[in-house]
Amino acid sequence: MRFSKIKDNDIANGLGITMSFWTQGCPHHCKGCFNKETWNFEDGEEFTQEDLKYIIESINKNNIKRDLSILGGEPLCPENVEGVITLCKEFKRHYPEKLIYLWTGYTIENFDDIQKEILNYIDILIDGKFEEDRKNLSIKLRGSSNQRVIDVKRYLEDDAVILYKLS
Repeated sequence: MRFSKIKDNDIANGLGITMSFWTQGCPHHCKGCFNKETWNFEDGEEFTQEDLKYIIESINKNNIKRDLSILGGEPLCPENVEGVITLCKEFKRHYPEKLIYLWTGYTIENFDDIQKEILNYIDILIDGKFEEDRKNLSIKLRGSSNQRVIDVKRYLEDDAVILYKLS
């Protein structure tokens, strides 16, 4: 897996402060994407054990409560999904109480078996491609109104899409 960047203190991608991790590479190429620099699968850096260690050790840096946000690029495309699963699994092993947000252009109903595995580790899933004609920057955690903010724990319990209650 390749990644574009890690931002230690992000207030734009989550509720509160998050550490944000952008995967590199995206097959969707949504019209109007604000993150086109993450499209190319050859750009960015290879994600290493040192990068994972940095995330685990820095998430509580300076006693700031942070959750983890994973964006892209496309975290759940074939080139990234296994690395993202490893990251989430290791993060939850260390911090089961912290939230993991994940943005994907895929919809949960169309996840393949490998993509479904991520649901065991993340808490909030924002699914659906960005649609420029439905762009709405006033809605929390989404760029367009077709995207959903899904409560993953409730999804797994109820086997139905339950939207996360945003306050």
